[in-house]
Amino acid sequence: MKSRRKRPIFRSKDKGDAGAQRLTEENWETMLDQHGHARKRAGLDEEMLANEPMFVEDADPAEAAIVMSVASARCRVFRDGLELDVMVPPEMAVRQKSVLAVGDRVLLSDESGVLRVQSVLPRRTVLARPDPLHAHRQRLIAANVDVVIHVVSLKAPVLRPRLIDRYLIAIQRGGAQPVLCVNKVDLLTAEELDEELEKLAPYLGLGVPIIGCSTKTGEGLERLRTEVEGKMAALVGHSGVGKSSILNALDESLQLATNTLHRKRATGRHTTSASTLYDFGGGTYLIDTPGIREFGLWDLDRDTLRDYFPEFTEPSELCRFTNCTHVHEPHCEVKERVESGDLNAARYETYVRLWEDLGG
Repeated sequence: MKSRRKRPIFRSKDKGDAGAQRLTEENWETMLDQHGHARKRAGLDEEMLANEPMFVEDADPAEAAIVMSVASARCRVFRDGLELDVMVPPEMAVRQKSVLAVGDRVLLSDESGVLRVQSVLPRRTVLARPDPLHAHRQRLIAANVDVVIHVVSLKAPVLRPRLIDRYLIAIQRGGAQPVLCVNKVDLLTAEELDEELEKLAPYLGLGVPIIGCSTKTGEGLERLRTEVEGKMAALVGHSGVGKSSILNALDESLQLATNTLHRKRATGRHTTSASTLYDFGGGTYLIDTPGIREFGLWDLDRDTLRDYFPEFTEPSELCRFTNCTHVHEPHCEVKERVESGDLNAARYETYVRLWEDLGG
């Protein structure tokens, strides 16, 4: 009888064995934020992969195929107007989720009529999160995207500003441009909508476009088309916010599967199980990604965290201490402006929680 592989257990540093918590699909990213950073070996994958022939620097992008979807030891690509099934070589397949992503541009080889991925071209941008089982590795979500559209809803499921903050950090770190798409606006009255949208005002101040959208009424769809026209864009967000429904509304021929919310929890169900790229023509590519409930941050530390809260930059010059963390120091201008209402309290709370988690 074969032994079953057990999921890892994280143990509290203070409570010993009594504080053991088993890693699950629901809690792994929270646990990683709290316990995984001490084991992180920054740059391991980059150093390891830089010496491998499957990653090339001098290839002609015009000869490359675009990865549309990735499965076990296989992927589907788009080249010269054709969709092709391609084998992934064993040296890449062993850590496929960390080295190959939808949106990657790859060169192919033909070995006795069998197409294989020969090499991956350098990425312009990347969206990634930590691998749940290997804290020192990233898990790729999408590559070479110009725009990442974070789809949220104000009701069913409810708005989660902290998840927005985490996505914004990951998007900025990866080099893409963020857009907030507020879906299902038809579910609220005008008064409710104004009240909920007020919670998103800080993101407008950061220069993030916000698009109100409804797949029922068609509101906002034209503006969304304008944002992605001629670009590669990825739709990301919490389960149940309607990413696949938006893609169906933008192109009715897709007919992607959608699902309703969980009746008891009012949380989304996972309809999209893997990232998939769709060609909308005219150089426009949209990537549908699986819904998530938590989003861990890859390769982030306390020193770089403040860079992703640009509203802190100007007031930090007035802090008493030049190396102020804006958490525990006295005479901190950032904290004073939060207390006065000049800086958004919810954004600051996200910063403090992340800062504390990154100290583990």
